[in-house]
Amino acid sequence: MKTLQITGENAFEIIEIPQEQPQEDQVTVRIEIVSTCPRWDMSMMGGKDMFDASKQPDYPLPPGFPGHEMAGTVVAVGSKVASLKVGDRVAALEHLLGNGAYAEYLNYREHELIKLPDNVEWKQAVSFELLKCVLIGLLQFGEISGKSMVVSGLGPAGILAMQAARLMGASRVVAIDITQERIDFVNGLGIGVAKHADELGDERFDLGYDCVGAAASVQNVLERVDSHVVIFGVLKGEIRYGGHLWFKGIKLESYNYRSFGASDQALLLDLVANKGLNTVCLQTHHVPLYRYHETIELLKKQEAIKVYAYPPTDFAAAAEGR
Repeated sequence: MKTLQITGENAFEIIEIPQEQPQEDQVTVRIEIVSTCPRWDMSMMGGKDMFDASKQPDYPLPPGFPGHEMAGTVVAVGSKVASLKVGDRVAALEHLLGNGAYAEYLNYREHELIKLPDNVEWKQAVSFELLKCVLIGLLQFGEISGKSMVVSGLGPAGILAMQAARLMGASRVVAIDITQERIDFVNGLGIGVAKHADELGDERFDLGYDCVGAAASVQNVLERVDSHVVIFGVLKGEIRYGGHLWFKGIKLESYNYRSFGASDQALLLDLVANKGLNTVCLQTHHVPLYRYHETIELLKKQEAIKVYAYPPTDFAAAAEGR
């Protein structure tokens, strides 16, 4: 099978590797669509470790890595798999160690996938792994119904968070960013209210969800929130938790990753399939994997929110010279 492999800084190849048979507790998924995780992709191609920019990745990376947001069709099933069968449509819920999803096929265990209902399309489902992570953070607030929330950052996570918070019952949700083009894009979608971070005036909120991670972003959220702040983005820099915040009893916590159970999965599917959470809007550009340099440039210039590819048809078109 064909797969993308990042071989060094700003270097990749499309290679062929054996297609592995599933273990007894695995299924093989034909990857119908795969999408970028911008920070992962830019870091891996840019010669920087995802969490420590002072370090370089260990090149060459495993084939298909760092691709992990995918949706596809089960084509083979191990002998001990109980909940999935050949032909089922699924999406990834986990970022696997080892080989990644920038490939034609990949093996998964049952708990690493979510089975898709018929009314959820590929482009809706491809970034369910990100939506899962966003929901885990939002659920850290406990009950959000009737409460106001500010969401900082209009990258993919923030665009999902602002919608999910509203659909989960928040009384008022405002998303902020410092890039006017992204603010205009989000407002044009009709999915909620987006403003420039400098235009909030004296607005205050019960809850704050930071999807940026930069210390200045988190600090801005802290100063506008009266109850609870969760930092979803990877924190960079130092935050000042002054006496005025302590006196008000404002809770500040980092994102706490956990397993995503059956009730969580039911919530995710309900938000997308029944309540209208727009996940398709994240997938702004289609670029085949063999033009991965173009993908990285679109992400670096912030022209794309996410870039997606269709491995089976894209690789076939490349072989035919189309």
